Amino acid sequence: MRRFTLYGLFFALLGVLLTGMVSCNTMRYVPQDRYLLHRNVVEVENETDLKRQTTRRERISPGDLMPYVQQRPNNRLLGMGIYLGMYNLTDTAKHNGWQRFWREKVGEAPVLYDPQLAEQSKEMMKVYLTSRGYLDATVRDTVEYHRRKRKVTVRYQAKVGRPFIVSDIRYRIDDQFLAPIILEDTAASLLRRGMVYDREVFDAERERISNRLQNMGFWSFNKGYITYMVDTANMDHAMHLTLHVRRRVASVTADGTPVLENHPIYRISQITANTEYDPTLSPETLEQMPWDTLTYNGIDLLYLDKLRIKEHIMVGALRLSPNELYDKSSVQRTYNNIRNLQYSSNILFNELPYDTLNAIEVTRASAPGKTVSTRERNLSCLIQCIPNVRQNFNVDAEISTTADYYSMALTLGYQNKNLFRGAENFTVNFRGAYELMKNRGKRNSYEFGVTVGLDIPRFLLPIRADKLAKFPQQKTNISISYDIQRRPDYNRTIAGGTFGYSWSLRNGARFQINPADINVVDVPWINPDFKNSIENPYLKNSYESQLIAGMSAGYYYQTNPNPKANNLSIRLTADANGNLLRALTSWLGKPSTIDAGETDQETYYKVFGIRYAQYARMSLDLSQRINLTSTTQLAWRFFIGGGIAYGNSKTLPFERLYFAGGSNSMRGWQVRTLGPGSTLYQRETYPNQLGDFRLEANLEYRFAVVGDFSMALFLDAGNIWMNAKGAADEARFKFNSFYKQIAFNTGLGFRYDFGFVLLRLDWGLKLHDPNVPAAERWTHGLKFRETALHFAIGLPF
Repeated sequence: MRRFTLYGLFFALLGVLLTGMVSCNTMRYVPQDRYLLHRNVVEVENETDLKRQTTRRERISPGDLMPYVQQRPNNRLLGMGIYLGMYNLTDTAKHNGWQRFWREKVGEAPVLYDPQLAEQSKEMMKVYLTSRGYLDATVRDTVEYHRRKRKVTVRYQAKVGRPFIVSDIRYRIDDQFLAPIILEDTAASLLRRGMVYDREVFDAERERISNRLQNMGFWSFNKGYITYMVDTANMDHAMHLTLHVRRRVASVTADGTPVLENHPIYRISQITANTEYDPTLSPETLEQMPWDTLTYNGIDLLYLDKLRIKEHIMVGALRLSPNELYDKSSVQRTYNNIRNLQYSSNILFNELPYDTLNAIEVTRASAPGKTVSTRERNLSCLIQCIPNVRQNFNVDAEISTTADYYSMALTLGYQNKNLFRGAENFTVNFRGAYELMKNRGKRNSYEFGVTVGLDIPRFLLPIRADKLAKFPQQKTNISISYDIQRRPDYNRTIAGGTFGYSWSLRNGARFQINPADINVVDVPWINPDFKNSIENPYLKNSYESQLIAGMSAGYYYQTNPNPKANNLSIRLTADANGNLLRALTSWLGKPSTIDAGETDQETYYKVFGIRYAQYARMSLDLSQRINLTSTTQLAWRFFIGGGIAYGNSKTLPFERLYFAGGSNSMRGWQVRTLGPGSTLYQRETYPNQLGDFRLEANLEYRFAVVGDFSMALFLDAGNIWMNAKGAADEARFKFNSFYKQIAFNTGLGFRYDFGFVLLRLDWGLKLHDPNVPAAERWTHGLKFRETALHFAIGLPF
């Protein structure tokens, strides 16, 4: 009771301090004849058109117009004007370092209402509405003065009216050589009769046509040659739309008259790749350097002293070939392939026409007895690769604490991005973990492991497969690992290896398939009392030596890896083990039997004297980041995963079971201390809560505080369940009762971004604990025993 009172008093005093800071003379630096901007409100009145159904894209929302408001009120933290309060606590007449720090780095000067900026906001909203087809839209503003408080609320009211509809689409193509190429592709056009006038869609159509022509050899063509003409005369909210494609200006006469010509086709005649380009040097210095040249398959490779990367690897990444027509999509694939090698930190493409005097004439039929022509010219392609740092080291740390024990984990990694001059990515990671029990009567635990990986930027196949060679960003992934675990109740060693392939799609998605995924688990010692305490005889198998051999696959997709940008991430993984071994051993081998209870016997097969596991498992991990403002972000994650054992196994192997808790999961709990289901948790035992099904959802509200320091409020919900044969009833997942077993926690996170690494400290508080008696599950008040502190590197999701 006393502890709760102290915590309550602390937070009460903190609340009083923040409230005082916010309310303390907010008008201190607001001149007497000015007003503080308190709030912007955007209201939109959409007119319903009974003749047609309006789509979501066509409707205008206040959120569409809010970005065009040119003046924003002072930022708030948790709804309070703390930044303005910080500024008002300083003395603007003083310019020492401390005063400047609070004013410029922490505080925020008052935002004074400016009528001119409000007028600009209205004009920009009108321009936006016009671009969306609402040519008759009007925007007005109303200023609400709170004279006693000297604050204003600006209310923008947009009346959009009816949108203008494209009644018909016409084409005017001056370049007759391009005319049939463009017209034969109109079925793929983004323009449709009956669509609402939309400049964004119009521009996307210009981009689509331009990209298609550039993929067909028209290198110099761009969307600037495409314009639109709109005619609304004598029409009721409708228009005639004409797409105009202009010819190219070849030259200008002495009197200033442009000489027009059809757009030429370009053929790549020369490709040069500079493998050691240095952008810090001037062109003159680069030209004087002693470059050596190696020609491979018609492509020139420039290097100094010794070629850093094997010629067939570099040339194999190129999707461009001499004497082929220019193709913009091939240039992009080449860029992606070279980037995938990780040999270069950046790649620059320079494409220059040359030898224009020897251009040849290309003709095609346009009508019976008539032809049109254009010129075919040569193009030189220069690829400049800025070499990456070949070797680097990385460190990852994680520290957590609860009322029962401390846990620490450290990972040290080494990476070589060009091990054998073939852009092979070689990694070695050492991981150590230690868990210290606060009760001296309990044994501590530790873990040490090493993982060695090698990624080869091509498919290693036993046979030749030309079709597979076209897969983009292909890799062969090889890894081996060895892990030693010393727990209070058992010791284990795990030796594993994987061999697989990965490749990317054009939309950024990545596939991973491991035909061989093998782990050998050896349990040399287990505490007999601990083993006997496991009531389910089938779960005891999870703590025995066994072989895990099978295959696994994964699908990974994210729209933007930048942690400060909007992003949608999808991770779908699946693995199946033991099926091939089951077919072989049931045919060639003899089964073994063990007791699985008072009346049951379990039959299974062995390979090389060790039992193998047979199961299937699948998981889905969805997450999204949504930028609310320039300083706030909402992030969420949903995870669901489950596995089922069959055939030679009655439960999933220990390594394939799910757990909850820790710095990236349920942050109100320590690792492996939550679940399964509503099983009562024994604090006296070592935390080892596992399950074969996991369901979890996480929500974070992230906001900037000062500089690179930010905070987050988070809410986690989820649990694990054990559905294997013989599992306790309270550990099982049941549709009619699982919601009662969902655990909840909230908490506060502190993050500091150094640029190269982000440090994170999350303090989680249990709200609902399903692993205690029903009457005690909801937390009342702040109890340190019900919290967990996690220190980690990087964001949780």
